[in-house]
Amino acid sequence: MRRQSSCGKIVVMVKVATQWVRDILGTLYQRRTITRPEIIESTRLNPASVSHALRALLESGTILKIGELESHGGRRRELLSLNAEAAYFVAVDLEGTRVRFALTNLVGDIRCRFGGDLEFGQQLEIGTILDGIQAVLQSLDPIQLSRVLAVGVSHPGMEDQQGRITAVNLNWFDFPLLEALQSSLDLPVFLEDAHRTCILAERWLGAAQESDNCMYVIVGNGIGVGGFVDGHLLQGHEGNAGELGHIVIDPDAPDLCKCGKRGCLEAVASCPNIVRQYFESADHDVSHLSGYRVPEVFERARQGDPDALRAVRRASKYLGLAFSYLANLFNPEVIVIGGDIVHGQDLVLPIVREELSRYALPRSNSGLEVKVSSLGLDIGLRGAAALAFRRSLGNSALLRKMCSPLSAVHRRVRRTGTKTRAKLTDATAAK
Repeated sequence: MRRQSSCGKIVVMVKVATQWVRDILGTLYQRRTITRPEIIESTRLNPASVSHALRALLESGTILKIGELESHGGRRRELLSLNAEAAYFVAVDLEGTRVRFALTNLVGDIRCRFGGDLEFGQQLEIGTILDGIQAVLQSLDPIQLSRVLAVGVSHPGMEDQQGRITAVNLNWFDFPLLEALQSSLDLPVFLEDAHRTCILAERWLGAAQESDNCMYVIVGNGIGVGGFVDGHLLQGHEGNAGELGHIVIDPDAPDLCKCGKRGCLEAVASCPNIVRQYFESADHDVSHLSGYRVPEVFERARQGDPDALRAVRRASKYLGLAFSYLANLFNPEVIVIGGDIVHGQDLVLPIVREELSRYALPRSNSGLEVKVSSLGLDIGLRGAAALAFRRSLGNSALLRKMCSPLSAVHRRVRRTGTKTRAKLTDATAAK
């Protein structure tokens, strides 16, 4: 369809199905740079659909042409990527021994960050979370602020269908986090438990890329696992699968968990409990636990402190036993470990691998890799940003905002001759 614009130029109106755009943007997010034939192969859209969608996304500035690749016998292939500054997200990470806030761009790169310590077992107040989010937003200029799409929150514990969180290490029991944030913010808010955001981030961006059978174990203030089995995300009946920290790893252990049971993996191997065991075995005053962090225990262990070595070894042995359960139950090809425990990876991983080999079935352990997260301590923030990106793709209003034309401040485009505009529709894509 053609019509004459007010300035006399011909404008071509192309109807682009929303699903085409979702498929292409999701592929670009994972692959970062890609050619047109690779997009066609990955999305399985027909070439005409891809051409229409790419034309619209290039016109709006949502994606960029960043170069060309040599071609054997044909024309050069365009190399495309997401425009990282086309949109922004606020990412919040409530897992671990610190609460973290960040502004991320469209591809999850962290542009600024704020944070503060979390005291294990003390209630985290909603005001602290809101203050952190506002600090991020107040750091932006008006144009950047206009391109912020949503807030993604990676949280510990379990979430019900109303967005109420139960997380014993934050002293939350049916805490209405979603309602509290939505009532105070003018942005959409998306929540997801930490081990699920982390496995999705690792599978999209990190050490488990393109793996259909992988696990991510987060060891911080708590312990949880997220995983994919045969390409399907583990979620459970009410979305609460993955509470690895609350399996009773030793029924005879004296360690009391915040959940009320004794011998939970979390009570023995989480970072605050490694610190607790060190203090107890060294006859230190446990009232001084506040402010003492697990990296200090790891450093004392490296220096040969027998009490620190004992605490680290005990936690590592139980983690290895838990890993053997995962290996026997799910037969993954890779288990990624992350969280504050990685400060001691040189001490922990050899013991974990030793116990895994001892207790896992040989066929379950054959070819199994245990890796440290390639996304480091920022994985919670990167996972929260990836969550916000995924949910924004699924929200028609946010997708339109993501793909809306950038201002001249973001990019300068000379408009000459025939222009192409795209209307996003919710029509089913023709494949």
